[in-house]
Amino acid sequence: MKKILVILLCVLFAVSAFVSCANSTPADTKSNSSEQTQGSDTEPEETQDPNYIMDPDVIENGAQFKGKTLTILANDDFWPADDLFVEEDSDDPVNSAIYNRNLAVEENYGIKIEVVYDSDVSTTLKNAYKSGTNDYHVAAFNAFKACPLASENIFRDLTTIENLDLKKHYWDQGLYEGLSIDNKLFYITGDISTKANAGTFLMMFNKKLAADYDLPNFYDAVRNGTWTLDMLNDVIKEYGYVDNGDSKVGVDDTFGMGIQIEAYLSFFFGAGGRIVQKDQDDMPYLDLSTDKNIAIIDKIYNITRTDNKTIDSHDYLDVPPFSAGEGFASTKAFHENRCIFLLTNASNLAGFREMDADYGVLPNPKYDTNQKDYYSYVYHGASLFVIPVMNKETAFTGYALEALCYESYKRVTPAYYEQTLKGKYQRDADSFEMIDIAFRNRLWDLGYYARWNTIDDSFIQQIKKGTGSFAKWYKSVSKGTNRAITKYIEAYKASAL
Repeated sequence: MKKILVILLCVLFAVSAFVSCANSTPADTKSNSSEQTQGSDTEPEETQDPNYIMDPDVIENGAQFKGKTLTILANDDFWPADDLFVEEDSDDPVNSAIYNRNLAVEENYGIKIEVVYDSDVSTTLKNAYKSGTNDYHVAAFNAFKACPLASENIFRDLTTIENLDLKKHYWDQGLYEGLSIDNKLFYITGDISTKANAGTFLMMFNKKLAADYDLPNFYDAVRNGTWTLDMLNDVIKEYGYVDNGDSKVGVDDTFGMGIQIEAYLSFFFGAGGRIVQKDQDDMPYLDLSTDKNIAIIDKIYNITRTDNKTIDSHDYLDVPPFSAGEGFASTKAFHENRCIFLLTNASNLAGFREMDADYGVLPNPKYDTNQKDYYSYVYHGASLFVIPVMNKETAFTGYALEALCYESYKRVTPAYYEQTLKGKYQRDADSFEMIDIAFRNRLWDLGYYARWNTIDDSFIQQIKKGTGSFAKWYKSVSKGTNRAITKYIEAYKASAL
């Protein structure tokens, strides 16, 4: 994905060009300039090439598909795929971009987009497969449901779909590399959806507290590669827990950092940890019990579970008002300037627009300064796109997905960034850069998304316990997990589509 600043510059250039055209008289309009008077209801005709927004690589074989409708079965339950269709244009920048993206696909590519929402996409797809019905070209639903379902051979291998170029920058290349098996790939995302961006975990920091405590410049630390787990721990250790006066740890105390339960994996993947690796034949294998992973777990445990430096919202889900589903304890603490840091996903940033204190955004910290890149973790509620095997119009589907993703890259992604990154009073240019860094290297670990032997959940609980019982835990889960991986691989290799 291209850098955010480049995207924004492109958007500004496009707007500038549009305004320039609107304020000048086209050379080949039906009426000349003398006939255009102030207040006239007659608008100059558009003289730009009507195909100007199209990518030549996308439209090369598209004429044969004009007039067709792409039908998408989309999740409307938990983490709904609500970024595929809106009824009408609006003042909301993202919804407006979605509306105009679909309009552009229809007007410039000749394809209509129809979205059918369903609260149980997995079951609907299974039933359609059993009955042989062919009602949907594409399905879009949660990664934690899509990845396990791939082993049932009801998805097509996307690497074989005509007109679909998964190596283009607007498709998520990290997912392509991380979730393929046997060089096959049954699900994908990218600019076509905002959900992977929304599900990317980021570190927020309170600028007021950073100034009060005279803390280092975290942006510069990211840039020079010194933003590490050790640096984070040093800060929250020195400026961490403060009791509110009742002599017991509780939700109203002050902490160095606030987290939710997914933060343990976010730190783990951010530090370069892996549940599974892949061999030279693109086959996954369990690789959790390594010295590096154990060292990462040690650091995470020290940061999150010792000396009350960190408040974990999921430790207080039975405490009012959080027991009634009214927010997270860590979020409340950050709002009230009782946390320096908060680790959360990008979908929650909009909720801090009204926060009195200003805040900044950072990527996950590295394991140490020797780590080359910053890595990010994507919550498994994010939408993945699949093509059911019942779909016989694969060339059309590939073309339509390519057009939809390309137009999303041009329209929806810039609008999403602007809305997500805009602070209470002004844009934080540094945070734009930081989110660009976070989004650039997203890790997609099959052990997490495929949920083999529910190792994703049990591993989170093990991180919270530390490494003292790690060997015993790993012995208890490795056999069942390896068996599940083997079964999954066999199903993948058996797929001929």
